[in-house]
Amino acid sequence: MNESVVADRIGASHVGASSFPRVRLDVLRVGHCRHPECMAIRGGAWRVVDFPNLVGLIRHPAAGALLFDTGYAEHFVRATDRFPERLYRWTTPVVLPTEECLQAQLARRGIAMHEVRTVFASHLHGDHIAGLRDLPNAEVWCGDDALRLLRDGSRIGLLRRAYLPTLLPDDFERRYRRIEDAPSRALPARWSALGAGRELIGDGSLWAVPLPGHARGHYGLLLRHDDDREWLLVGDAVWRQSEIREHRAPAWPTRWLIDDAAAHRDTRARLHRVFADAQRAGDDGIALLPSHCPHSYDALPASMREAVGAAHSARAA
Repeated sequence: MNESVVADRIGASHVGASSFPRVRLDVLRVGHCRHPECMAIRGGAWRVVDFPNLVGLIRHPAAGALLFDTGYAEHFVRATDRFPERLYRWTTPVVLPTEECLQAQLARRGIAMHEVRTVFASHLHGDHIAGLRDLPNAEVWCGDDALRLLRDGSRIGLLRRAYLPTLLPDDFERRYRRIEDAPSRALPARWSALGAGRELIGDGSLWAVPLPGHARGHYGLLLRHDDDREWLLVGDAVWRQSEIREHRAPAWPTRWLIDDAAAHRDTRARLHRVFADAQRAGDDGIALLPSHCPHSYDALPASMREAVGAAHSARAA
């Protein structure tokens, strides 16, 4: 099974699918950064490649439009204008085409920014929360450990770990929701290798799943898309599908970004176990989506993404 197979389609049953009410999932590419491939992917080439910043748009029948992360926004550019924060921009050059801006993509789907009521932040690295200030009515679910680090860390210490505290809205404390306050529940059997999850909405449709290691307070989001498959949006727990399928470690330069190397290895092993167990069982009912895997995005069905035309206006940050 190669990386062009959509988000690891794994086999042929839908065991347990009825345990999740369906929601609608679209995957938006909200900008990208550029790196030599070998800096992020073990065995990669020196050629510069684009790493998309993927955002999940979830449409819930009662809760309306929700987001998994926000991707890039102009606020990222402003937050990295000054030194030393500009080092972040230099090391991860960002491109945000006009039509990939979150506001434009939501508008094409008939959703205004003020209509988004909930953002689920996988973690608080700058590339995942840059658009929070543009979502004035959204409560923000995130891990307690993640927010405590931003509150207590030094400017240089946070920058070294890819945090930009100025991206948090001024009224963030009022809108903040602790993931750890949501009820803890055992995950369905096919996800049992990941332990317990946090049931967020109250109807069993959205589950926060702890995926520690990459960043403090890192969570994935588990849901059942209207294609009847259960999707786990894994954030930055891994950067490529090959890390899950082959249990392959990322390239060594990425280690400076990892908060807890042992926890990161354990999370990768657990995700691999979910994949391997499903493959052995012939289970086609699950999919796993990393936030920066270009192959996963390109292989998504057209119904879940929006093609970007070849001719577009791009702003390099």
